[in-house]
Amino acid sequence: LKTGGEVSSSSPKSSCGVHKSYRCLVCISPKSDHRGEEGGVTVVTSSMASEMDRLSQYTNKIMKHFLEPSIRAPKRFVEAVPEDADNPESWPECLLRITSIGEVCTVVGNAPSVDLAKALWGDYGKPDGCIAVAECEIELLTGRTHQIRGQLAAEGFPLVGDVQYDGAVPNTSSIWKERCKGRVESFLDSERLALQCCSLEFLDPHHDVSEGDRPNKVKRSEKWNSFRLDHAFWTRHIDQYHAECAKLASSETTSSLDVERTLLKPANFEQQSDGSTTYDLPPRVLLSEGSHKYIVVRAVLSEESKENERWFVRSASPEECGGPFHANVAEEVIRQLQSLGYTAKVMGGGRIDLVMSEEISHAHVFGFSYGFGKGDHEKVAHLIEQSTDIIATFDTSEGLY
Repeated sequence: LKTGGEVSSSSPKSSCGVHKSYRCLVCISPKSDHRGEEGGVTVVTSSMASEMDRLSQYTNKIMKHFLEPSIRAPKRFVEAVPEDADNPESWPECLLRITSIGEVCTVVGNAPSVDLAKALWGDYGKPDGCIAVAECEIELLTGRTHQIRGQLAAEGFPLVGDVQYDGAVPNTSSIWKERCKGRVESFLDSERLALQCCSLEFLDPHHDVSEGDRPNKVKRSEKWNSFRLDHAFWTRHIDQYHAECAKLASSETTSSLDVERTLLKPANFEQQSDGSTTYDLPPRVLLSEGSHKYIVVRAVLSEESKENERWFVRSASPEECGGPFHANVAEEVIRQLQSLGYTAKVMGGGRIDLVMSEEISHAHVFGFSYGFGKGDHEKVAHLIEQSTDIIATFDTSEGLY
């Protein structure tokens, strides 16, 4: 039995008698990088959009890893064989290609997302950092143990429900432990691993073409039998998610990846302008009363020097900024800064609940942005208190939107 990728491109299709492809559901989990700097800690966070872009690159190139020779599980997949490996030749090469990627579905942030997460993981099984899932179709170019699970997990995209590769939180209930019969819970195979063989293609058996008393002569068939599964166990949950999302009012709509990208492009959010710098900078903090989406922007005159680094915070209602997305909130301040010669970039977002009163005004910073990632809520709260008379608090808990 060979995978389709083991047939060279110059070989006819019939040189390999069986072809298979696989369908899986992967976790999308933006990453955070904590870097110490004078005056505090800057958190650089990838977004759902950037993680999807990173995943999509493997539709155009082969994903390559090496598998540590070991009988243990989970398996260890690495980009390069370690220099201190005793026998480098024993680390087999692992190759796969993603042939298609479905629409991203969020699993935090609104009622349809929460329902989808519960359907996939149960009440508590979702990994903390996972904010979305996406369906992928995979072509294996080599056949190794745990290859799809291990390679995707090594790239930061574990399969939904895969306890061994961080795609699910282990079940520690007493009922589950009894079922484990003494085994370590975190190394059990997942009960609902989002992986299946979705297509199978094979040739008809060889047939006898001998005549009379001549020796048996077998001819290879050229007839292919093709079978495909159009649905997985998670398909109905994804369909339900899309149906429920369609019912949401536009003011409550979760940021769509496609919409955010459309808004980001004309804004040229990272493009530097050559305009004059003689005008006053816009206010550092502008907030709208109520519960609204916010963005935090970093602006510099030169990336080589941080002396001119400036930070700006904005929150606004959809009516004020022209739309329901974080990108709408960012557009005006980005263009203002670019016109003054600054290179401006949105560093993250979330929500700010602002209550104004004559005695005490309070802003609470929390949540995240699907398009830009989670903002540094602590830094934003500090900027608010530094620039206004508002008392600011923050919550960095996962799952808030």
